[in-house]
Amino acid sequence: MPIYTGKTITDAKQAAVADLGVGADQLTVKVLQEPRNGFFGIGRRAAKISANLVAKLQPAESSAPASSAAATELAKHPTSGQATVPVTPRSTTSPAAITAENELDPAVIKARHAANLAKVRTAGDQLVEYLRGIFKTLGVGTVPAITQVEAHAITINIKTPKPGRVIGRHGQRINALEQLSNVFMNYHGAPKTVVMLDTADYRERRRQALRELAQRAETEVVASGQAVFLDPMPARERKQLHKELEGNPHVKTYSHGREPYRSVVVAPQN
Repeated sequence: MPIYTGKTITDAKQAAVADLGVGADQLTVKVLQEPRNGFFGIGRRAAKISANLVAKLQPAESSAPASSAAATELAKHPTSGQATVPVTPRSTTSPAAITAENELDPAVIKARHAANLAKVRTAGDQLVEYLRGIFKTLGVGTVPAITQVEAHAITINIKTPKPGRVIGRHGQRINALEQLSNVFMNYHGAPKTVVMLDTADYRERRRQALRELAQRAETEVVASGQAVFLDPMPARERKQLHKELEGNPHVKTYSHGREPYRSVVVAPQN
């Protein structure tokens, strides 16, 4: 069926009526996508419908007499009637086996990987423009650029003469923009894509700071025998802290609270 779009379902129907040159009552309409306004421009989408002319009922052909005659002939000659029925051989390969074979086919896997990369790249280009607009509104001159693309991950480096205004206090601005970017990618055709924003090597400097934070927390817990609650931080940073103290014989770690205020707790091992 032809596909039509519009800001609303009504607009899409009007587009179908204009294109097909018929009345709305002569169309069979199926709603494929409800319209959505989005949030700050993220997730906005138009209404989408499929439309086709209503099928007219054709007069039934006189098949009953033919069927009756065929039944009478079959009653007279049952064996000959059965012999004329063609037998179509069935495939010995089950659909499940065909699907499994295709999934294991290296060519299929390679094609899917390339398709995922293309989706992430396309959505990433749109994200770059979106970020540029945000920083322009904030009065910060930036040049966001994609530096790495994977099937479900993308890294964007933000060049600017004022990296402090991009990072924000304790990284709050850049981390908030990362969360917003993840939502953006999800709504623009690249779901479950992890976005990392960086500027002036902030992420590498932050990783080093987290290593030192883990060491200080361990020392304090061992000295006091009490658990230490660290400040809320993104999932990536919490994961690094867990890894830094993993297998430590003196302390253990776990996460506490709900996003975006989830934090790491360093506690005595026993």
